Amino acid sequence: MSRLDMNPTAGWQQVIMFEVDAESRRAVDAFARSIASEARILPAAHSPSGYAWFEVEIDFSHGERRAVLLAGNLVEALEAAELPGYRLLSGREWMDLAVSQTSLDAALRPATHSLG
Repeated sequence: MSRLDMNPTAGWQQVIMFEVDAESRRAVDAFARSIASEARILPAAHSPSGYAWFEVEIDFSHGERRAVLLAGNLVEALEAAELPGYRLLSGREWMDLAVSQTSLDAALRPATHSLG
């Protein structure tokens, strides 16, 4: 399902898969309209009876760092969206990668010192 291929020239890659109640497709459509243009939500080819599965793809051509942060933010946004019957099937690892990336960025940022 989700893979951790992080090649910035690879273009669109699936990073998340989730399910909702089959009747919740409109709520997913509304959520999809609210997300960044570097991501898209597509119905999965197959879903179990009573559920609708969706794949989230991110455009890695804008850079690996940006894609990792966007994937992590999307997992958090999906969790907060309260979509009926929502369950994350794959992609939680992107949250950890985003946190790691943010921590690394903070550690590498030059310290600013007050001269006053």
